[in-house]
Amino acid sequence: MEKWNTIKRLKCKVGELEYRDYTPALWDAEKRVCTIYIEAGHDGAGSRWARQLKVGDEVLFGDAHVAQLPAKEGRILCMGDGSALGHFLALKQLTKNGSYPMDAAILLHDHYQLPSILTENHSEYTFTMKSGADRFATLAEWCSTKDLSIYTSIYIAGNIPMVTALRKKLKVHSGIQAKIYTHGFWS
Repeated sequence: MEKWNTIKRLKCKVGELEYRDYTPALWDAEKRVCTIYIEAGHDGAGSRWARQLKVGDEVLFGDAHVAQLPAKEGRILCMGDGSALGHFLALKQLTKNGSYPMDAAILLHDHYQLPSILTENHSEYTFTMKSGADRFATLAEWCSTKDLSIYTSIYIAGNIPMVTALRKKLKVHSGIQAKIYTHGFWS
């Protein structure tokens, strides 16, 4: 972990011939432990697996993919759904806040129970709770309140159709000079 210089995605066996990729959100290289947030409020294989875990269970992961850090210093804008939370927290841990100040919007369903440590320690994150919300419309509206010309990097992650729609919208925006990074996790 002490050598990590990209956003890791780790593969985990969640069922018979079923694997899912998860992003370590926080880690302690000295203790060799990491925190992974898993959205378990639906009926997917990963959700069912996560709900059956017990305190003390050992979970084994293998390397899956990596996502690159910003190519140059400057402000970072992040937008995504609950599946992107770990991705954006890893990005924050791997970049220096003074050189890479961050603004992030995470769209969550209103039944989420967000740990208070997330809101207390990550004031640059806007957590929006909406039930049945159109992810694209909600994040596009939030994005429209930002001066996009001040960002050097924009990260969009989460639901693949939402990521694609936001990227298309941003690509035609004339005020954006930022490099846009996209990472679709599910459809």
